[in-house]
Amino acid sequence: MIDVINVFLFVLIFMLVYLLVNKYNIFLKTDKYKKKNNLYFSTKEYSIKNFFQKINFVKAKDNFLSKQGYPLNLNAISYYLLKVSLTFLLFFAASFNYNSVLLGLVLGALGYFCVDIYIYLNKKTRDNEICTDLLNVVDSISLQLAAEMNLKDSLRRQFENCKNKDFKRAILEFATQYELSELDINKSLEELKNKFDILEINMFCNSLKEYSKVGNIIEILENLSDTLKTKYLEKVKSDTRTKVLYITFGVILALGNIIMLTFYPLFISIGQGFNSIFS
Repeated sequence: MIDVINVFLFVLIFMLVYLLVNKYNIFLKTDKYKKKNNLYFSTKEYSIKNFFQKINFVKAKDNFLSKQGYPLNLNAISYYLLKVSLTFLLFFAASFNYNSVLLGLVLGALGYFCVDIYIYLNKKTRDNEICTDLLNVVDSISLQLAAEMNLKDSLRRQFENCKNKDFKRAILEFATQYELSELDINKSLEELKNKFDILEINMFCNSLKEYSKVGNIIEILENLSDTLKTKYLEKVKSDTRTKVLYITFGVILALGNIIMLTFYPLFISIGQGFNSIFS
């Protein structure tokens, strides 16, 4: 039983370290994209507003969950209730079943963070889906604008290029509001940006803002398309490496089982032979 617990703790620590390293890597890439596209808007007024939003943690968490599409149908209240419930449930279950407060604390910490881990993994998958849809939308708009179609008509059917339901609905609402607002794109873009917490969507909205200023944004959209294609290729490479890792791990386990099944009787017979010799 102690060996099983040690293995479990090792796997838990490995997962936490992997998630922290991965999150730091995403932060570095996000910072690089921001610097590349001049997306820093750190005014004093914005900083003060952001500070007060963080103080009101319930409102801030609800805003965060809304931008993630409310995973598991959790709002801010149910999110905190679920975290606390899982924490106490796993803590008392481990403490009473294994008579170990230390293991109870470890499992309680796991229960507290498991919802956040799920939301993080769900966000990563969802963001990748949306970025893939966004790449299709950007390429489609670029082609249609190059064919002398105006932006209003180009946006009207872009939701058909989207597979993620949240982004599909957001693009449809954006196009409808843009058309009904007598082509005032700024307000529509602000609402689209506020629905997601994805850097590439902010870049897309900033690109479309230039349409009312310069009229021709094909080159801007092509640059954004190149950025999205680079990210998509990185995702494909990462998925390939992960699959290769899983396959390698599975092959190692299978070979280990074959070796154990093959040599176990031999080890038993050798052991019995030594016992008969020295007995």
